[in-house]
Amino acid sequence: MKRILIIATIIITSILLISCNKNLEFDEYNNDTFGYIDIKKDEVKILQITDLHLTYGFDYLDRKTFNLIDKLVDNEKPDIIVVTGDIMMSIISQSVLKKFIKQMDKYNIPWTFIFGNHEADYQKIEKSLNTILKTKTKNLYFHKGPKLSDNNTHGNSNFILKITNNNKPILNLYLFDSKADRTDGIIDERFPYDYLSIEQVSWYKENVEEDNVESLFFVHIPLMEYLEYEGSDLGEDIWPQGKNTGLFQTIINTGSKTRGVFVGHDHLNNIEFYYEGILLAYGNTTGYNAYGLNPRGARTITYNFNTKELNTYLVLDSEV
Repeated sequence: MKRILIIATIIITSILLISCNKNLEFDEYNNDTFGYIDIKKDEVKILQITDLHLTYGFDYLDRKTFNLIDKLVDNEKPDIIVVTGDIMMSIISQSVLKKFIKQMDKYNIPWTFIFGNHEADYQKIEKSLNTILKTKTKNLYFHKGPKLSDNNTHGNSNFILKITNNNKPILNLYLFDSKADRTDGIIDERFPYDYLSIEQVSWYKENVEEDNVESLFFVHIPLMEYLEYEGSDLGEDIWPQGKNTGLFQTIINTGSKTRGVFVGHDHLNNIEFYYEGILLAYGNTTGYNAYGLNPRGARTITYNFNTKELNTYLVLDSEV
């Protein structure tokens, strides 16, 4: 009898442990089953952190970055955290990625990310995908997304998060991979980066046309339309995607359901502006191992489900 009780206890404990931790599965992507986050209030608050450039995970500057994220989360108390790329730039990237997942999971807040152009500097993205699959996580919402092309010009982090309010759809988050250096054989010193493929833009169009709610778009490298900014407060040149494949125009053509585009990549830029009625905004560089001496921080985004009001502001390290 005692043995039966012990075995039963082990089984129950195992079930409880499994229920408290989830391993992500990259099954065939399905919009209807993946990525639902339910919010119980009338306004969602999103914390965008970007360009952490974690190098070793334990050095002084990385520890300072982790400490800043702690303060930002405590200060802003977001409902969702979105990381817009360049999490790591490291020769030990898989170890750093595991440490980062553990760091983010401790907040018990739903969080997600897209790849930037530096995650694959030392190891292929496939290794990172494998690390993510093997690392237990309670709060990470991530999918490599559907297969949109035979030669993988669509990248590895294209998916939709569907935010609900008491299970009623209220906002979609589109997350897309802008990849790294361009691979189309064109050498252009001013536009050296890759870009959203035609397949990615088509997939966005197919989905947004069916949306009954508004949305926000997150991608690492800025769209070409960011070059339309006319202000004088840029910290550096805008380094956009190498080719305009029509994502912004598709936003306009599909009724401007996507209210804003949020990017990272240019560490010294944290501006925001409206272009043809769409908010185009940079996040604020979060990582102290990233280039530049500008203040580190994050961007907070709020969206009210009732009024449809979209607001955003920066939170800098000196303020938390």
